[in-house]
Amino acid sequence: MTTTEPVEVLHAAVTTAPLDEAAARAAVDAPDAGAVVLFSGVVRDHDDGRGVARLSYTAHPSAQATLRSVVDATVGEVLAAAGTAGGAPERPLRVWIAHRVGELAIGDAAFVCAVSAAHRGEAFRLCSELVDRVKAEVPIWKEQFFDDGGSEWVAALG
Repeated sequence: MTTTEPVEVLHAAVTTAPLDEAAARAAVDAPDAGAVVLFSGVVRDHDDGRGVARLSYTAHPSAQATLRSVVDATVGEVLAAAGTAGGAPERPLRVWIAHRVGELAIGDAAFVCAVSAAHRGEAFRLCSELVDRVKAEVPIWKEQFFDDGGSEWVAALG
């Protein structure tokens, strides 16, 4: 694949469909990529000493547009910072990112971000920044359902 763009956002979605980590990794893989970083946020069976039975994610109608805006802004900021430290990336960086909404079971992937780059530092930096910013800025809320029958909203914005 040849491109003149420093970053290719191949996929950025808020979806009800199960997330496929292998498909995300394969989408960003390329012969010029010396590093592929994959983050997968997975539903765990506990939180703060309580057993978790399942989660439900709810998204604001603006979540898809906000996700894309956050991805574009983050990419721009990471590229600008890299520009002051040695110029544009040697080869294109590639991004695949998605957050799942709806009912999720223990072990389901809730959030997947895959980034490829020529070098590991570029891939780690962009992936980490994307994960942090999406979690902080995209209006998606998590409700945990505990195995004792209780529930709570977690880190809801606003």
